[in-house]
Amino acid sequence: MQYSVPQFLNIEDKIVGPFTGKQVLFLIMGFGVLLISFTFFNMAFFAIIAILVIPITLAFAFWKPKGMTVSRLITNMINFHTTSHLYVWRREPNLRMYKMTQRKVAKDSIGEKKVSKRRIRELAWLLDTSTSIDTPFEAKTRPDENI
Repeated sequence: MQYSVPQFLNIEDKIVGPFTGKQVLFLIMGFGVLLISFTFFNMAFFAIIAILVIPITLAFAFWKPKGMTVSRLITNMINFHTTSHLYVWRREPNLRMYKMTQRKVAKDSIGEKKVSKRRIRELAWLLDTSTSIDTPFEAKTRPDENI
């Protein structure tokens, strides 16, 4: 028996038109605050409250900084500031304790490694054709052996 697997679990359902349930709830709460302030206070005080409430309501309903809602962002900020943090300092080693020696290498002892054109073609072919998913390449020698 086959079952359908739900997809897009991180996308919320649209409740009213293009708005999700949380967005509708935030818009209703903002409208309710504006309605109460309009009925009980004079027009100047209502204008001040509206200037404050409208951007906050729109931010909570629609703004998603770094992919998370503003309510989740504020919750994370509160949790971060209320929990304790442990900072561990590790002492850097004192370099004077260790004797630093430097080996002198003669320029003649460093030889150039020569790679043949055939080997370069083999490596290019390996890079172009082998993948870890389709056909795993099992070489008799390591690819970087002659380099």
